[in-house]
Amino acid sequence: MNPLAALIGPVFVVMGVVAYSGAWKGWIRVRRGYGSTMGFAWLWLGSAFTIAALAMAIDDISRPAAMALVIVAVIPLLVALVGFFWLPRFLLPSWFRVLRGDPDAVKQAQR
Repeated sequence: MNPLAALIGPVFVVMGVVAYSGAWKGWIRVRRGYGSTMGFAWLWLGSAFTIAALAMAIDDISRPAAMALVIVAVIPLLVALVGFFWLPRFLLPSWFRVLRGDPDAVKQAQR
């Protein structure tokens, strides 16, 4: 097992959860383009690192299971890479959509 990935993965997951919850908003300073959704991307990046670290840990026990986990880790990794620039609406929390002025989210928040 790679101890660095096993340590960094959960740290990024926690940072992403705190960003998604809205408790930490300091990363929102970037308004558009690169970084505008990077706080949310950390959740996906941490998930990918954690799953990959688990795959490395079980590689000696079961290579097919490890390869399956690596394939599964690719999905959150791709979401994270895209998430540094843009995330689809359904992956954004409502408080962020309201902050950005999304008309549908603003209407829901006013109800």
